[in-house]
Amino acid sequence: MDISGLEAIAEVAIGLAGFAGVFVALTREESFARPEVVRLSFLLYTSLGAMFLALVPHALFTTSMSDETAWRVLGILTVAHTTVLTSFLARALSLRRDYPDIFPVHLVIFQGSQIFAALGLAICVLLVPVEDKQSFFIGTLIMLLAQAALVFTRLLFFRRS
Repeated sequence: MDISGLEAIAEVAIGLAGFAGVFVALTREESFARPEVVRLSFLLYTSLGAMFLALVPHALFTTSMSDETAWRVLGILTVAHTTVLTSFLARALSLRRDYPDIFPVHLVIFQGSQIFAALGLAICVLLVPVEDKQSFFIGTLIMLLAQAALVFTRLLFFRRS
């Protein structure tokens, strides 16, 4: 696997995660509303997960294990991470009743489709032949960054007053 471009993905992911800290510091209140907690958690989980997944190949593909075993481990990690994203979708749906302005139906559908697309790509990382896995893996990471960027934008510009 060519792992040279994964550092850029990791850097973007850590930048998005770092925004969460800046956001918390600048908007420090007694407590955050439930929608902010969910969105901050989603931003951190997605961006730090993308960073972790982008760095794991450096360890896996520089060891003495076979490429097939390394891809199997990476596929399992990728599928496990993206599967947990569905719980954030469920939390957004449950909060939608109380906060329809923060979780509009078109946004929940869009983010849900991104989550399931990322999960589909992650499953491909686990199941397709070894020579085709890299493009599915990078696609999964890009979908995770797209999710984090969307949450970043929503946190920045769409807040309850």
